[in-house]
Amino acid sequence: MARGRGGGGLVRAGELLLPQVLPADLFDGVIDPKDIGYTHPVFVFFFMPTRPTERNRERWQTDCGRLSLVIRAGELADPKKPHEFKKCVVPAGAKARFIVDYVNDYLQRHPHTNTVNMGDSLREAMDKLNLKISGTNGAALKSEAENFAASEIMIAGWFDDEVVNEGGRVAPRMRFWLEKDPRQRSIWQPEMTVSTEYANAVRSGDRLAPFLRPAMIALQHDVRAMDIHRYLVYRLRNGLKRPVPIRAQALHALFGQDIQELFKFWQAFKKSLTAAHKHYPQANIELKNDCIVLHDSPPLIPYRKIPRIGTSQP
Repeated sequence: MARGRGGGGLVRAGELLLPQVLPADLFDGVIDPKDIGYTHPVFVFFFMPTRPTERNRERWQTDCGRLSLVIRAGELADPKKPHEFKKCVVPAGAKARFIVDYVNDYLQRHPHTNTVNMGDSLREAMDKLNLKISGTNGAALKSEAENFAASEIMIAGWFDDEVVNEGGRVAPRMRFWLEKDPRQRSIWQPEMTVSTEYANAVRSGDRLAPFLRPAMIALQHDVRAMDIHRYLVYRLRNGLKRPVPIRAQALHALFGQDIQELFKFWQAFKKSLTAAHKHYPQANIELKNDCIVLHDSPPLIPYRKIPRIGTSQP
């Protein structure tokens, strides 16, 4: 049986799959508050593509219950070519998730502005996570920042008496400038001004969705594990009154739209679940033949019912 609150572990019908005590380099049970970021819960149930493909370049849809989210690619002015525009694609992969996390957390921590510093502040944030804005990382982060800024995000809900549509362009303004000294760390200095609708949506309500930055960095080579980890952190943050079974079909809809066949997804999901669990070893998860069962678990990041957070970090 899965262990109750205060224990932890990933089990298969009573068989422990992972050790209770993990090496300190994976997770030592101590979380620095600076390592916690906050996003909107919609990004915990609706995920961007795990990788860019021809199928998701222009449009991406993901469904959860009665809700659906659509991301459409947009265009931006080319900063190097006057009067020319470049076609962006739907944001995808680990770098896109880092950008969205950074923007959403920035908006939470800076409630009086909708303009996000994507230059020095982003560089400092990435430096703290050992992600240098240079070379391949710099190009990928810049590309995904543009993709996200240009994108249009729509969410719709089908209910008994109405259909609700909300959303729009993420950032109506994206400003670039160049550093004059080529010896400086980077010539890329953009800032993103998100739409009022997007900023209000991110800041609205009192249910911030926390994520653990070091876990995201450690799992960046398994994007599905990144998504599973943040889902578990949010889903288990406030305790469970009873076990919650989640069928493979539902997990497929959440985490596996890049894999068509359910069987292949299930094999990939179990591997990613194991990777994610290494960074949340207290999570009590029972793995069955065609589902997982979430049991009451100690929260990795405790539940915080607050509309705003402090502004002490970038």
